[in-house]
Amino acid sequence: MSEGAGGKLVVVRSDYGLPYSKGLMAQSIMAAGLPPERAHALAARIERILHGRGQDEIDVEDLRTLAEQVLLEEEGERVVRRFVQWWRVRSLRRPLVVLLGGVTGVGKSTVATQLAGRLGITRVVATDQVRQVVRAFFSQDFLPAVHHSSFDVAKELSSVSDESATVSGFLRQVHDIAPGIDALVERSIEERTPIVLEGVHLVPGIPEDEICAKGITVRALLAVTDEHEHRAHFHMRGAQTPRSPERYLEAFDRIRALQAHLLVEAKRTGTPIVDEGGLEPTLKRVMEVVLDAVGVAEQDERADAGAGSRARADNS
Repeated sequence: MSEGAGGKLVVVRSDYGLPYSKGLMAQSIMAAGLPPERAHALAARIERILHGRGQDEIDVEDLRTLAEQVLLEEEGERVVRRFVQWWRVRSLRRPLVVLLGGVTGVGKSTVATQLAGRLGITRVVATDQVRQVVRAFFSQDFLPAVHHSSFDVAKELSSVSDESATVSGFLRQVHDIAPGIDALVERSIEERTPIVLEGVHLVPGIPEDEICAKGITVRALLAVTDEHEHRAHFHMRGAQTPRSPERYLEAFDRIRALQAHLLVEAKRTGTPIVDEGGLEPTLKRVMEVVLDAVGVAEQDERADAGAGSRARADNS
């Protein structure tokens, strides 16, 4: 909260009339690609300016203008442009759907959670959760592929674990859980609820293109192309969580085979590949991908609105 002159709260006039929050402002600034420490420093500067003005209230649009002025002075036009794009996400007619693909060990869940926080999205789902639901409803005899990890399907079902078999087994699993992923995304779009979905199963065509077109759908593939760095991720995970890294290290070649397949597909379809090394650089790059897509969607919606206005004028 923010206290103005005389100890009064600086209230942001909006639908709810809430006090100015450095935390929320910092979240908005982080969405423009700045790290948390810098974002909080800039949010604090905005608060000091509000105090200096002696205002008890400020309109939400005036607050945005003030934030843009501070960002322009401190960070430049590029960050301001990103900030404006993020601010407009909430006004778009279609909900935002972010799809983060990638094999195990590339940091999908961490990036998805952090990204959702910066975008103000509350729904984050892993495709492995969808697989867990499917396997609860269908026995191993009926859908055997969903009862094994993505990189172990071929090995468990046929005892063959070469690269071709590993990819084929994985695609069999993708096929089996695809209806669940489609339903999840379609429901989010129907409810106009933004969502971040992460998982290895988010290959081209999953969710269906027809469903994705109903929202503002953004795809990115997270990857760790450096083999030693990728292997180190599993050792780090073993030190930070109860999960033993041994299972993943034993399957490392199969996991790498799946990543090679996903990289080929990403390049074929023009899906952005994010391999930045480190959480902050990765988040910054993914945010750029998302906000670029938002900018394009906004232009499309403006064009559609203009065409609709011209059509109504011609008919009147």
